[in-house]
Amino acid sequence: MNKTVLWQLLMFVLLLLLQVWLFNNIHLFGVATPFVYLYFTIKLPAKMNRNTVLLLSALLGLLIDLLGFTLGLNMSVMVIVGFLRFYLLKLFEPRDIYGDYVPSIETLGNPVFMRYAGVMTAIQVIILHLVESFAVFDPVQLLLRIVSSFILTLLLIWGIESCTTSLSERESRH
Repeated sequence: MNKTVLWQLLMFVLLLLLQVWLFNNIHLFGVATPFVYLYFTIKLPAKMNRNTVLLLSALLGLLIDLLGFTLGLNMSVMVIVGFLRFYLLKLFEPRDIYGDYVPSIETLGNPVFMRYAGVMTAIQVIILHLVESFAVFDPVQLLLRIVSSFILTLLLIWGIESCTTSLSERESRH
């Protein structure tokens, strides 16, 4: 197995377990819940087959639903995000990138990567909270949950990305 596949497998398992056992239990100020498992789909190689991206995104969402008892909510959102990922990458991808690459601060630059991750996060958080709030609708509470979850999730994704980028920079120097 090559290094990229092992890294993706590790990220899949780690983000799944962290989301189910840690982040699903965080409700900052009663409204902000981080959804860091999205980072897995954000970091899939740019040229990965679209069907594979959809399958991996759906599988991650399904496992989070099974372990978190959310009845298909995360799976449906991750299928939509996995589908839109290709188009968002095309939108934010610099013209001078050729071949396969993994979207990161290192390959796209910090502003472009954060815009890409921000749009992916916004789509995921908005759809997730809209679908979740169909039963009980309070527009002010919904907006507060969307905005606060978006900010918290994006900050955590930026933190994880910064840590993994600095680790890969240290490895490349040695």
